[in-house]
Amino acid sequence: MGRKRDAILEVLEELTSDELKKFKLKLTAMPLREGFRHLPRGALGPLDPVDLTDKLVSFYCEDYGAEVTAAVLTDMGMQEQAARLRETN
Repeated sequence: MGRKRDAILEVLEELTSDELKKFKLKLTAMPLREGFRHLPRGALGPLDPVDLTDKLVSFYCEDYGAEVTAAVLTDMGMQEQAARLRETN
């Protein structure tokens, strides 16, 4: 696996079930770069951190998936986790 994929997984595994639910909700409303679309909300519901990481990376690629994940975490007030993710090469 790539380093950013691992970093996304590590951060998502640290979230409580309520935080993960909030993450998925905010993920569907985040502004995205031109050319990208949101993951369908219905597809996110049953995903655990491992499957969500796979979905983020396959949908957005590894680099942009990490960027989107960090943006959602920042919006949730989880700056420390977002900074850790942004620092991953």
